[in-house]
Amino acid sequence: MRSYFILLVLTICCNIMHTQAQGRLVGQVRFADGEPAISAIVQLKELQAHAVTNVDGAFVLDALPYGSYTLEIASVESEPKQLELAVNTDRVALEVVLDRSVHALNEVVVSGQSVRNRIETQGFSVAAVETKDVAFQSVQANEMLDRTAGVRIRQGGGLGSRVDYNINGMSGNAVRVFIDGVPLANYGSSFSLSSIPPAMIERVEVYKGVVPAHLSDDALGGAINMVLRKEGRNSLSTSYSFGSFNTHQWNLNGSYRHDKSGFVLRGSGFYNYSDNNYKVWGDKVYVTGSDGKINYVEAERFHDRYRSGGLTLDAGFSEVDWADLFLVGLVRSAGDKQLQHGATMETVYGNRFSEQDNTLGKLSYQKTDLFTEGLDVVLNASYSRRARVLIDTVAHIYNWLGTPVDLNGDGQWDQWASGAEGGQATMAEAPESRYSLRSTVRYLFWRQHSLSFNYLRSHFTRRPDDPLRPQAERQFQDVRRLDKDVYGLTLESAWGNDGRFLSSLFYKHYQQHIALEEPLKEEGVLRAFHYSKSNREGGFGAAFSYKLWPRLTLMTSAEKAVRLPEHNEVFGNDAENIDSAYELKPERSLNANLGFYLGRLSWGPHRLYLQGNLFYRETRDMIRQAIASQHAETFAFENQDEVLSKGFDAELGYDYARHLNAVVGVSSFNARFNKRYDQHGAQYIYYGDRLRNEPFFTINTQVNYHLHDGLQPHSRTTFSVNWAYVHEFYRDWASLGGANKAMVPTQSLVDVGITHQMSDKRLALSLDAKNIFNQQAFDNWALQKPGRAFYVKITYTLL
Repeated sequence: MRSYFILLVLTICCNIMHTQAQGRLVGQVRFADGEPAISAIVQLKELQAHAVTNVDGAFVLDALPYGSYTLEIASVESEPKQLELAVNTDRVALEVVLDRSVHALNEVVVSGQSVRNRIETQGFSVAAVETKDVAFQSVQANEMLDRTAGVRIRQGGGLGSRVDYNINGMSGNAVRVFIDGVPLANYGSSFSLSSIPPAMIERVEVYKGVVPAHLSDDALGGAINMVLRKEGRNSLSTSYSFGSFNTHQWNLNGSYRHDKSGFVLRGSGFYNYSDNNYKVWGDKVYVTGSDGKINYVEAERFHDRYRSGGLTLDAGFSEVDWADLFLVGLVRSAGDKQLQHGATMETVYGNRFSEQDNTLGKLSYQKTDLFTEGLDVVLNASYSRRARVLIDTVAHIYNWLGTPVDLNGDGQWDQWASGAEGGQATMAEAPESRYSLRSTVRYLFWRQHSLSFNYLRSHFTRRPDDPLRPQAERQFQDVRRLDKDVYGLTLESAWGNDGRFLSSLFYKHYQQHIALEEPLKEEGVLRAFHYSKSNREGGFGAAFSYKLWPRLTLMTSAEKAVRLPEHNEVFGNDAENIDSAYELKPERSLNANLGFYLGRLSWGPHRLYLQGNLFYRETRDMIRQAIASQHAETFAFENQDEVLSKGFDAELGYDYARHLNAVVGVSSFNARFNKRYDQHGAQYIYYGDRLRNEPFFTINTQVNYHLHDGLQPHSRTTFSVNWAYVHEFYRDWASLGGANKAMVPTQSLVDVGITHQMSDKRLALSLDAKNIFNQQAFDNWALQKPGRAFYVKITYTLL
């Protein structure tokens, strides 16, 4: 794989470096008060090449022959300005300061919507998380999401550990994750939101509860769609981060486009490594002496190393007659993870680990006005093969000091009676193959009204094997299959001449077939066990938004949603200590949202926005992780009957003169068990209890201060502080047990950072300190996360 990696990197670099005979002008236009000059026209007089500044006042002019030019800038808010400049390097950075015009233009109103604002005001409860402010920091995409109102990321440990996404109280596979609309499961766990650096991501869209049909999946509790950067012109950048627990993270991104032919080549790569040897302590971290006495210790995790790497290469054409975009791509990723303990920290492992290798081929096609005006087509297809191995062959018993145990003092290390740390000795192989086809056909049939058809077909096959199993068992076929089809039909309309009222009506139909064949031993006799099951469900919904005033938008949405069991829940996953649960039923839920978006309000140097959302979820047969027993090494999933969840999330943002900005997000998810009687007519003891092992109140606060021209001309230094609060919650039902019930304690964590961009905008340096007060941090009961940690990151833009 290493030689393959080097070859791809060299290919990307060589293709991009071939174009360096021309220069690139990267600039920003702002007013003297710090406000960006939006929609200003920037033109090189001699070449008649022009660009329009974006919402940040930034612009780019590519493919400029070396020479001297006159740059003209025109804005409705200022007098025209001319500058003389020379393009004599491959990249020229420029910052232009305009003086506002003294002429009153009260009769002229220039308005527009950013991509983020447009997404967040379509009627669905959705947050668009942009990465530009954290791309230079040592921050993962999951950390960005965790700072979003209504979203809670629950991680079982350090880098590479299992992650669950919670959106307004709905979690697990009820929340679907996509990369550019393609289900994340196709990529394998080594290519995920934990491993992909923010520099590769343009934005992350978070749909809360009601999910539009264009994502074409059974996302009952919400969806997360990660939109990767798609540089339209030549670019090349890289970054490297180093920090606590011997953590290293590197990435490279490059793109090339030939203007005449439209040929596009894009590539990226990343590598992650961490020993994850942070310290843990508490009532689950102890050693037992030869006298049987328990001694609690502060121990270092000694068997939790994580490594992952990945490459993606896309080639095709953009902005040609027959396609807006046509790409054929290849994704390669691999990783390995040492396993420190079972489902809780009670049982310590010293030799158990897992490996995986994933290859994915993909094809993307987009075209507007195909065959006729108003007919748009999007097609994404992928096929992947994943090899996953779990290795557990050593039976020695370890303690939290990282040494084998010899309790009886006979000079022999104690061993697990089962033959290995997690059960029977295993070298289990689980080769998996998947294919996915997702298509959208949209037709604008009358003015501002369109009809869309969406289809998702996905297939999953796993053929597990274990060389350590008896040969008699291996002779039986062992295969698991899961097929899913999702159909969606959407009618979208904009009403009125100004389009201030938007509506979206949609219907979804789901089909799933599960098949299993495996060896089963009954009374000492082996036989083939066959199991199959089919599910057919339907759902529908609507979303509306109304722009009451230019700055105030009201939104509401509702859906009868369905979520089918996923392969990991049904078939289990040994590497993640998950048992199978074949009889899981689909989840069904009635979801509703009512929200508003106010902003951005401006007065002088101040800007303010406020958005809020009330939600209602009435869910039947909710699929959730069963609570593992005190000494359990594995867990399974189960249906939780009826759950009623009500709550709200709100976000307030403030900006002062583009120097100081702050965001405060508050979320409350009041999810309660709502089934009163069991099948025998007896009332459940925990009827009306909050949902167990689930956070219900969070606060996230971010404050950034930007210092322009502070350390050097045209440079930018950013100081940041983040505070995250999660209120304590019970591990099990509140009505069960007496005093001293197991709880996940209150979390109050503070991160700080400083980032400096040099004057030429090529080089950026950052220093980040996480959990600076070294608080004991948990997302899940008895699974401690890292304490205080420091990271340094350098980012360099070559093109």
